[in-house]
Amino acid sequence: MNKYCTLALVVLLFGCGRSPYPGYKKVGDDVHLHLYALGEGEVVPTDSDSVRLGLRMGWFRQGIGELFSTDQVYAVKDLRNGAFVPVLGRLHEGDSISVIAPAGSWPWHVISVPVEGIAPDTGTVQAEIDVMELRTPAMARAANERMRRNDPIGYERRLIAAYIEQAERPYLRWGTSELFHLIEGAVKDTDAVVQGDQITISYRGRRLEDGQVFDDTQLNGEPLSFTYGDKDQVMQGLEIAVHLLREGQEGSFIFPSEYAFGAKGIPGVLDPYMPVEYTVRLEEVQRGAKPRAAR
Repeated sequence: MNKYCTLALVVLLFGCGRSPYPGYKKVGDDVHLHLYALGEGEVVPTDSDSVRLGLRMGWFRQGIGELFSTDQVYAVKDLRNGAFVPVLGRLHEGDSISVIAPAGSWPWHVISVPVEGIAPDTGTVQAEIDVMELRTPAMARAANERMRRNDPIGYERRLIAAYIEQAERPYLRWGTSELFHLIEGAVKDTDAVVQGDQITISYRGRRLEDGQVFDDTQLNGEPLSFTYGDKDQVMQGLEIAVHLLREGQEGSFIFPSEYAFGAKGIPGVLDPYMPVEYTVRLEEVQRGAKPRAAR
């Protein structure tokens, strides 16, 4: 691209209106933009894309970056809000720009950085934005597949973290593991299950990646009964779930592969190193022969 074409493109993209800020163009309702560097990208982001932005934000004329600096991937549809609306249609991969807009017009809840001292309707904020990467859904799928192959544990942890973040109810972490749980329901017996107890559970297992059911006691015809603590009866995650539940309770459990189907998965059903979500209900406990400590 020669310098005349570049100049014409810059005028076309950014020459929208007069601005009270020298070197800036007015591109929206009190939103002003200045181009530092033009990237080599040829397309602007769409709502189905994601974009990695380097953001430095501060009060106008008080030091850029004093509020915060971040390097983060955002869904474009989430960014299409407030001051970003007139900006997104002018961004290309590699662009570096500065934007001046009122504090109240920035979607702070989307940027996901807690910033103290910003009143919703006062002050002017300057943001320096570097468009570091534009990723289409096809590119995101390809990147995920590469990560799945090259770093399956890292990919698994990302799946779990994304699931927990989007969940409507708060999950609790089991110790320092990647196992998470959410338990509810009335308790019939406050004692925990111990080795030797005869227990009956019902459950439904889903793939965390797409929610597809692959394991269900109801489809098998009846709940599962076994002796708690005996080896190789159920996967380790179910044993942990039973330990956390009390008779009559039901819980939702996120099992990482190490507590589920591990490096082998289930051929044709579940890929290796895949986390799963199980809903487990402790239907009945028949206490074993071991005496219980007085409460």
